[in-house]
Amino acid sequence: MTKLQKKIKHLSATMIHWAEDNKIRTKRNGDYEIPQRNGVEWKEDFKFVQKLDSMLADGLDDKLKKKEMKMCNELYKYYGSCYDRLRK
Repeated sequence: MTKLQKKIKHLSATMIHWAEDNKIRTKRNGDYEIPQRNGVEWKEDFKFVQKLDSMLADGLDDKLKKKEMKMCNELYKYYGSCYDRLRK
């Protein structure tokens, strides 16, 4: 596993951790809802990260494009907030 693959796996795990910490129980059916990030569904962000992980794992790409890396950094800044409580 490359260093980049490890970072993508860590981002994926971070997003799952964030979703667990921030899910909201809805009044209908008692289901949970995950808040959006600036109007973007968590599920869409997670699909993006999983797609990158799959591409790297399959050997289709050995590195990310500049826009993909920028997006991953934005996602980590947002979803990495779940670690802020642990640092204090």
